[in-house]
Amino acid sequence: MMNSKVMMMAALAVCGCARMEEGTAQRGGEMVELNFKVPCQKTTKVIGSVSEDAVDDLQIFVFGVDGQIHAYGHSEADQLTLTCSTGDKRIAALVNAPLADTVSHESSLRTLVSKFSDNALDRFVMSGIKDETIESTGTVTVPVSRLVSKVVLSSVTNEFELEQHREMDFTVKSVFLTNAAEDRQYFGAYSPSRWYNKGVSDMSQIISNAGDMMYQALDSGKIGYGTSWQPGCFLYCYPNPLSPDGTDPTYLVVEATIGTTVYYYPVDLPSMESNKCYNVNLTVCRPGSATPDVPVEKSDIVFKVEVQPWSENVAVDEFI
Repeated sequence: MMNSKVMMMAALAVCGCARMEEGTAQRGGEMVELNFKVPCQKTTKVIGSVSEDAVDDLQIFVFGVDGQIHAYGHSEADQLTLTCSTGDKRIAALVNAPLADTVSHESSLRTLVSKFSDNALDRFVMSGIKDETIESTGTVTVPVSRLVSKVVLSSVTNEFELEQHREMDFTVKSVFLTNAAEDRQYFGAYSPSRWYNKGVSDMSQIISNAGDMMYQALDSGKIGYGTSWQPGCFLYCYPNPLSPDGTDPTYLVVEATIGTTVYYYPVDLPSMESNKCYNVNLTVCRPGSATPDVPVEKSDIVFKVEVQPWSENVAVDEFI
């Protein structure tokens, strides 16, 4: 498994520049040319053996201590070259993000908002920022991490309490996310302003809104009493930090049938963070909700949460 951050290597070399600071003489410092290189670490795989770490587009921003832009570069590859003066700098990176070539100050970059639709299964938006003193030719490492949160339906277990349910066919039909954040800033804390499938009960609308990153059709076959099914399917969304009272969470919803009746099992996720994985193990003990937007009564739910890096998991063990 990969570390929770992808490491970007910046090797200083003699090359051209994309955009450089003005008034270098007034600011002082020797001009140096930097070749920023981002290695693609394809260690973690998703559906279809697509890399979660692919870098198809790179933007580098070099700011001075006054916050003004000193250099900017863009490349549709994993490396680029640009020129700036030596001295104390703040270096920011955006990966697989829309073009932000009009940024002139660090404060402007920090207010930029990313849309979840900018992501794809083989192209995740990432960001990173660090302070560095540029003295001469050398190497600068800028860590970047994905903006998305990852949700995994690891297992579904049949533990029906009533004999009549144990004798009926229990089948999982799909899994999806509701009340999922649609936007977030590239840097710092942010309260989402737009949502996917908030309060939506119509399945055709949910599927249309969710797309392939927040919805998967499944066919578990019959899950017999006392047995588990391990789909291992991955979903993604922007993090929902929750309100101060812990209400209005993002839900992972499992659609299943008991006999011929469709039920929904919404699992409320904890306060979410970017670049974290939430691993859900669902144990079904009784029929769920009639509609996907109605949570199961809290008295019927017991869950345990453990927060760990993306390279490990956030465990959500839920009994419904």
